[in-house]
Amino acid sequence: MRRRGRSMSVETVSGGKSVSTSKPAPTSAPAVSAGKPVLRVLGTSVTQIEPLRKAAQEDLGIVLDFITLDGTEAQRRGVLAPQSFDVYDQWFHDIDLIWPTGSIQGIDVSRIDRWEQINALPKTGRLSPHNRSAGGGDPSKRLYVQLDGSLGDAPSDFISMLPTVHNADSFAGVGADPKALSSWGSLLDPEWAGRAVLQSDAAIGSLDMLLAARARGEFDAEDIGNLSLEEIAGLTDLLRGYRKRGHFRRYWADEAEAVAAMQEQKPVIGSLWWSGVIKLRARGVPVVVATPEEGYRGWFGGMALSVHIEDRVLDAAYEYLNWWLDGYAGAMMARNGAYMSNPEAVRPHLSANEWAFWYEGKPARDAITDPDGCEIYAPGDAREGGSYSQRMSRIVVWDAVMDEHNYLVRRWEHALSGR
Repeated sequence: MRRRGRSMSVETVSGGKSVSTSKPAPTSAPAVSAGKPVLRVLGTSVTQIEPLRKAAQEDLGIVLDFITLDGTEAQRRGVLAPQSFDVYDQWFHDIDLIWPTGSIQGIDVSRIDRWEQINALPKTGRLSPHNRSAGGGDPSKRLYVQLDGSLGDAPSDFISMLPTVHNADSFAGVGADPKALSSWGSLLDPEWAGRAVLQSDAAIGSLDMLLAARARGEFDAEDIGNLSLEEIAGLTDLLRGYRKRGHFRRYWADEAEAVAAMQEQKPVIGSLWWSGVIKLRARGVPVVVATPEEGYRGWFGGMALSVHIEDRVLDAAYEYLNWWLDGYAGAMMARNGAYMSNPEAVRPHLSANEWAFWYEGKPARDAITDPDGCEIYAPGDAREGGSYSQRMSRIVVWDAVMDEHNYLVRRWEHALSGR
């Protein structure tokens, strides 16, 4: 199913700034290389890692061209240049930006071999009926293509994005007492003034700031996943005040910047993704991830299809999507700290020790290693936050593109820059 929606202004994506890249996005690319289909996959460093690219190429007999950008730049490319990619490997909250522009086409569920194995979380917004639903960019609310071309949670034969990698995120500390990281409020504690870092992506960093401010009683909102204009103004004014006082030492846009920020000075506290945690631990940095008593900020990733692809390239794209659900990719993601939407397919590709550590939250019997074989947890260590079920059941808000996203981005960028 293909759908073209209403037009979307550049400002909605870029926060009022003109969109530019270091070089123009290509308008087309060869569909084949040396007789093999070429897939251009647009995404971030979270999932675009070289071992996965090589394995998929070998298994599928295709050529993969990874276009790796930070989250904001990937969103811009997704909205403005759908002809420049074939597969969009990003986050579910991005769907609120790219679906209305007609940049992607619906995915035929009948062509997804392991669709029935995908668990309830992306389909219903919670792992079990006993768990509470969280606000923000709940993947289930934008999963299924409805008869009128909109997105919703009523099951249908087409989906907007194939649910894949996901996690429960918080913040981390280096040289910090783990007991001092029990609340989101620690991010704004004056004790950390000048030693805190924050994510600059408005759709994600604003939630870290909001959760921290709410925990300290400095800010609240009727719906933390969808702020009003007045609430956005209040939150960004609060951020501006913290910036003027020098509370945040650095703001980061991509994972490489986050990893660098967490190594520049000790002790340090700040926003950090789990894949960044793994990179730091592989370098011997004793980073500790917070288990906030208020709950986690959740994110869900997935893969979508450009509206422009068809025939042989479209077939190759479906093969790539199915490959991601076969288990090998999920095992690689587990070693980077993330979960997969169909965990049971992942289990045979992990050792019993790895499965118990990553998914069951048990102490490691033997050393736990990253995808490159570097030790990241010693025997006896346990993952912060517990098991998959425990961690994903404590999501209080999903990463989101709010109704007033355009206003949030402008105010957020102005607060960060001091304008």
